[in-house]
Amino acid sequence: MSGMIHILALAALVSGAQGHYDGQNVEGACSDLIPPHGFGIQHTPPPYRVILASTNYTAGVPVSITLSSCTSDGFMGFMIQARRADTTLNQNDLLGSFVVAPNTRRACSDKALVHANNNVKQNITVQWTPGAALGHIVFRATFVRTKTIYWADIKSDVLQDATLTTTPNTIVNKTELDSSCPGSNNSSVSVNPTSTTASPVPASSIPRDNECGKSKGCYSDCTSNGCSYLISWQANGEKGTYVLTANLKMSPGWMALGFSADSTMGDDSVMGCAFSDPTKIELVTAENKGHTAPIRYIDEAVVLTNSKYENGTLTCTIQRPTAGLGPRYDINKPWTLLFVRGRADTSASGKPVILYHEQDFRSSLQQVMVNSTVDISSQSLDNKMVKAHGILMVGAWIFLASIGIVLARYFKPVWTSTMCSEKIWFQIHRICMILVFCATAAAFIIIFVDEKEWSDVSIDVPGKQFLVGHPIMGVIVMALTVINPIMALFRPHPGTSKRFIFNWAHWFVGTAAHILGVITIFFGVQLPKAMVPYYTVYILAAYVAWQIFVELLLEFISCIGRKSDRKEVYELTSAGNPKVDISVESNWTSVVKQIILVLHVIIVGGLSAAVIAIISIGEGELEG
Repeated sequence: MSGMIHILALAALVSGAQGHYDGQNVEGACSDLIPPHGFGIQHTPPPYRVILASTNYTAGVPVSITLSSCTSDGFMGFMIQARRADTTLNQNDLLGSFVVAPNTRRACSDKALVHANNNVKQNITVQWTPGAALGHIVFRATFVRTKTIYWADIKSDVLQDATLTTTPNTIVNKTELDSSCPGSNNSSVSVNPTSTTASPVPASSIPRDNECGKSKGCYSDCTSNGCSYLISWQANGEKGTYVLTANLKMSPGWMALGFSADSTMGDDSVMGCAFSDPTKIELVTAENKGHTAPIRYIDEAVVLTNSKYENGTLTCTIQRPTAGLGPRYDINKPWTLLFVRGRADTSASGKPVILYHEQDFRSSLQQVMVNSTVDISSQSLDNKMVKAHGILMVGAWIFLASIGIVLARYFKPVWTSTMCSEKIWFQIHRICMILVFCATAAAFIIIFVDEKEWSDVSIDVPGKQFLVGHPIMGVIVMALTVINPIMALFRPHPGTSKRFIFNWAHWFVGTAAHILGVITIFFGVQLPKAMVPYYTVYILAAYVAWQIFVELLLEFISCIGRKSDRKEVYELTSAGNPKVDISVESNWTSVVKQIILVLHVIIVGGLSAAVIAIISIGEGELEG
């Protein structure tokens, strides 16, 4: 059995495991309690409660905690942690330990408890044990109703340290609950799941500004249905006032406006705002050196005069001098405007930490100055070179290599006739693999031309640091792709004593290249520059499942066919024909294999075409 079957399965598990309901692969949520689903966080009051059986604790004495649903919908998954309640202390430490209850397991270095299956739960009671006096405690929990609907970082009442006699004023506030929960003060929010979406607020929630192009300049992605972001500005003497408004798909989050000499990132002056707590929005002044998180600096001349985060929309008013100084650009000169928004993390001091934006970045269609009274739209900063790179790699390793490898392994005894002095199976196999080599080499050259040098991948998104291996794996794939045809040029003739060495080496290098090629594509579609939706991973996982199924099926048919052929050979040789050609499979085996091959080409071709279409179109157009 081909080693590809086992390792392609591993590829699917490595890249497709995020977001599973079984409580596995949740380590990326340990810091912020946000599941790695990529979407679905709700900003309405949660219809779930964290109920404490006691108001205080003593070291070594377990405390019972109940996670409860206020509605019949229940919850499929959860995570609960214990952290300090005093906001002046380190909020990142996970404290105490949880006792594993039925349908639960430990996570986050055994400092958190999560679900162990996706059964719907109405209530679950767990026990937490403090090893020492840890100060006042608050329990933080995330409840997952479905993969696309979940409430994150729900805070319980304070569990007081019995050794302390006072409670400071800097205690974290309990999360306000939905009106369906007993004791809730909120009676205005419905928890009907049909009213919630994967994004907290749809793009049409930001209305157009009628003064755009008249009394102020504007830059947006507005359509007839509204905008997902709108930036307006006015000049006032030696000052410029910019109002940034945008829907954020994540919380904590950030948004920023960049002033650039071109429509690509690098050497840009950036200003914006970020928050880890919606009530504490901070000014961001930074410079962007390339495809990394902006490098922040303090500019006392730039002031955040107003800000708010409400119903998933962040608004910031920033006043800055029109003159330039250091990394702050002179906005009396024309610049291309870049808009980005992304996810933030929380530092030990509670400050927002800007993470590299995953997809959403746009550029203005023209350059503007602070006194430009215009109303301009944006274009997606998709990279045609990156798209070409991805399309070529998908065509090579998902489509062509899958067909070429299956032909070489299972169709030698099916197509024994020749075409241009070579057997048909070999000619088709060779054509496929030559095209794989050409496409891989072209993709390799294209990405180096685009980057102009070796470029490491910077990934700040929790749980996705493994993606930094993409460029290294790509180089290995290219090397293996070059090695295999070179080996073929020096292969011993069939039947010679050393031919088996070439056969095994050729199989190993080809299989390794295919496996790594597919894994590299899994990684690649999750990189920020790919600008494709996360569900692309599921299409690739479907391909892996189909490839495994086809190889298993063909292996089984080959085994059955060999047994049948041996019986026929025995009967024929017994009849006085010792020279029968046993390399030709029986008719029924050949017919079945050819039917499977046709299905394989159609299905692999369809999946490849789907991924290629997604890469070509990009996430912005698919969502729009």
